[in-house]
Amino acid sequence: MLTVAVVTENSLAADGIDQLTSETGLFNVVYKGSPKTLNIPAVLRALRTQDPDFILLDVGDWQEVAPLAGQIRESDFRAITIGFAPQWEAHEKFAFKDAGIEYLLREPFSAAEMEMLCYEALHKERAVTNRNILAFLPSKAGGGSSTIAIHTAAALARCAPKNVLLVETDRRSGVYSIMLGLENRLGLDDALGLGSSMTPVEWYQHVVRVSGFHLLPANPKHRRRLPTWADYYQLLRYVQKQYDFILVDLPEVVNEASAEVVRSARSIFVVCTPELASIKMAHFRAGELEACDIPGDRIHILINRAERGGSPREDLEEILERPVFGVLPNDYAELKQAMLESRLASPESPFAESCLNLARKLGGLPAAAPERSRFALLRKLSRLAG
Repeated sequence: MLTVAVVTENSLAADGIDQLTSETGLFNVVYKGSPKTLNIPAVLRALRTQDPDFILLDVGDWQEVAPLAGQIRESDFRAITIGFAPQWEAHEKFAFKDAGIEYLLREPFSAAEMEMLCYEALHKERAVTNRNILAFLPSKAGGGSSTIAIHTAAALARCAPKNVLLVETDRRSGVYSIMLGLENRLGLDDALGLGSSMTPVEWYQHVVRVSGFHLLPANPKHRRRLPTWADYYQLLRYVQKQYDFILVDLPEVVNEASAEVVRSARSIFVVCTPELASIKMAHFRAGELEACDIPGDRIHILINRAERGGSPREDLEEILERPVFGVLPNDYAELKQAMLESRLASPESPFAESCLNLARKLGGLPAAAPERSRFALLRKLSRLAG
């Protein structure tokens, strides 16, 4: 949740804002104070202790509150200050701006108005800046999007090498825990519940190291309240400086919460199989993303489980009405065996090699030369025989 401090001499207004914000599931009022009842140093000490995301400052009596506003601006608070009042004069807006108050709410305001303004302020003043956020989602369930995401994460960690995080957001399935045999793990919902208050020690209690990268798994047994866009915003803000690449595995339907990931992503990969229904759904998914104001050049198509001698790439692109970013082979036997053994596919398997080439492309590296040595051939033959 986003934390809010309310500074006003009107206790009824403070209580009303407290009730208003609690109903949204987005905000938690951590402090209510008055610059008249308490002196300015006391208010500043309380704000420093609580360290809120937002300070709602009553600017109705500007002459009285201006000294406090100036002190808040000169402090090193991370909070964004939002002024509120029933009305104000045009010249007063210049005074507010000089005091560091760029955002204003006209009282009485609704929860939706407050959420909209806070969203705008956060994404302008505290935007997620990691440009290597990559989102993967299937055109329809069962297309192998999660398998591609986790093998691409492993390949990125191996070929770059970089600090890589994979976040699983399908709260109902927890497929990675099944795939890797993880049990009784903290995970996504627990991390989202901590928000910006999470410490490094707590973070490492939630992630698990897999093949050189960190995985934040979803655990259906630990599901809490439905996450909001603010939960994902805070998670991305927390991890963006710790990791060079952040991969996010999404379910096929993007909701208001996970849309925060999609809007922050440098690239969104819609994964489909060569079957007509899956390809058609990929076309629809890409259209849905564009309808959410995602630029078309950030939306890419991955074809999974392609068979040798299958439909030509040009035919698939004609149906999709957009280029295909990458094609991954049908490596059913290796992936099935890997699942039975709670591991990832062998790095020398055709599927893992395709994910390695995808990772190199994402990392701006040249494609790996095909391994042609007789030792590599012997390893592959022994794997098939064994």
